[in-house]
Amino acid sequence: MSAPLSGLRIVEFGNLVAAPYCGMLLADLGAEVIKIEPLGGDLAREIGPFYGEESAFFIAVNRGKKSVAIDAKAPLASTVLRRLCLGADVVLNNLRRGAMERMGLGYRDLSDGGGHVVYASITAFGATGPDADRPGIDLVFQGESGMMSIAGDEGDPPHKTATTIADFVAGTNAALAIVAAIAGGGGRRGGEGRLVEVALRDSLIAVQAGWNAQFFASGNQPERTGTASPVTAPNQSFRTADGYFNVAVVSDRHFAETAKALDLFELGEDPRFGSNALRVENRQALTERLQTVFETRPTDHWIDVLSRAGIPVGRILDLPAVFADRQAQHNEMLVAVEHPRAGSINTQGSPLRVDGSPARSQLPAPFLGQHTREVLTDLGITDDEIDDLVRAGEAVE
Repeated sequence: MSAPLSGLRIVEFGNLVAAPYCGMLLADLGAEVIKIEPLGGDLAREIGPFYGEESAFFIAVNRGKKSVAIDAKAPLASTVLRRLCLGADVVLNNLRRGAMERMGLGYRDLSDGGGHVVYASITAFGATGPDADRPGIDLVFQGESGMMSIAGDEGDPPHKTATTIADFVAGTNAALAIVAAIAGGGGRRGGEGRLVEVALRDSLIAVQAGWNAQFFASGNQPERTGTASPVTAPNQSFRTADGYFNVAVVSDRHFAETAKALDLFELGEDPRFGSNALRVENRQALTERLQTVFETRPTDHWIDVLSRAGIPVGRILDLPAVFADRQAQHNEMLVAVEHPRAGSINTQGSPLRVDGSPARSQLPAPFLGQHTREVLTDLGITDDEIDDLVRAGEAVE
């Protein structure tokens, strides 16, 4: 059975994470993704750690693609890139505002040229508006989305999420919008052009729907509660005799079962904890009581006790433990691949499954310019012309 997006051609002008991650998701679903890079490559190629000269950071978000490295200012390049984009189903980019237009590859340029392209643009703050020209990166978006104002404990300095979450959320949003546009008749199959726009900061604002709802309802900035949920209790991390673990009680039934499992029947009878709203109001007293119990035994004991009671609980794992975890391995979230230059390496798998199997491209991330000749030849560029480009320093293969 063919992959869901088999037969679709995506041309990606991606840098660092957002558009490259979007492109990788589409490649995992079967699309042909041609990544256009400047002669020096995607900036992600400069970020370590490295396997020899190949960036592990780049490899992590560029699985399944073809790399074309070409100087966009070269005389032949504009013809090549325009021809490539006009023949694509999707053109994807996260370049600075105006960069695609300066190459003659903006949405209007391609639409007026007869292309039926789903044109997806991932921007920092939006394609229009007072901040449209501002550059941005994940730390900036976490700060200006409100995310850093709600993370951590009350009174602490601002906290950020460790991963570059804005890029991954925006990349996922863009992939969803692209697939929707294709399903709605966009691209070569449907014969329609569509413009898709996703802003990184908007993506972070939207992903905080629960926190935003608290603000809309109260008109006040939500209190910072560390690992504790602001809306259910007890729902947070607790210290044990040998570490920490997470407990998530999200209903009155859960709370009754928790009290029973811990032999703390008095908690179920305490009027301060008679409903979720009261438990949230009296969180500190409840947390202190539970903490005195949890710190008496090791983590595995409490995981066993509460799991048997049907309460959502979990360990706090470091990355070696994550990839040694039996369920993660069963789900193929750790994958060994052969890279043409990096050799045999481990990479993360895909969280997507189709028909019971992981939706994951079998192609490794490309080295710079690995497919320049192949793609240009398919466009009708002769070997002599390609040789001239390479000799002139206008292409890399």
